[in-house]
Amino acid sequence: MWGVNSLGQMYRYTGHDTNPWIGIPGKAVDIGVGADGIVWHVNSVGGIYRYTGDQPS
Repeated sequence: MWGVNSLGQMYRYTGHDTNPWIGIPGKAVDIGVGADGIVWHVNSVGGIYRYTGDQPS
């Protein structure tokens, strides 16, 4: 599961009890996961990016 808060910060849900949400570098206004499991996000100026690991994409 992925999410974006009102500040544009992205998070990935890990399910771990001690730290269930991991912050992902970058900013987004929307985020989605395709049927193939690839994660994409859109930034505030309409740029589209693919998640390539916990590093800026």
